[in-house]
Amino acid sequence: MPESAHVPIVPAVWADFYTETRIPAALRVGDTLRVTGHTGETGDGVFSSDPETQIRQVFYNIALTLDEAGANWSNVVEINSYHVGLVEQSEALLRVAAEFLVDPYPAWTAVGVTELILPEAVVEIRCVAMIPEHGT
Repeated sequence: MPESAHVPIVPAVWADFYTETRIPAALRVGDTLRVTGHTGETGDGVFSSDPETQIRQVFYNIALTLDEAGANWSNVVEINSYHVGLVEQSEALLRVAAEFLVDPYPAWTAVGVTELILPEAVVEIRCVAMIPEHGT
């Protein structure tokens, strides 16, 4: 793949959103994958009222995007997370992260916000991953 090629990554669950907005789930540029902010809805668009469940679903949703690009959470080098209620979510956030991340964890910035684009969402996470040579 040419270094300058920008390749959109669009898992099946993201296809309708991509068609509507032209925003991919991630964009691959060379060996770098820049993952768009994902929220914690299930495949049928339902948000749990439990923040920990939403956080776990966000990590799962990102895992689907990473997999589509030939990567996984061990390839993630940077995370930015945005939280409505960060202080209240902090313990659950670290607990859930431990289910998906391996040492050393990526560089991570967590930010408290007043709202996200979807009113039911209490967390949105974006990340950057380095695609392994054998990735698609």
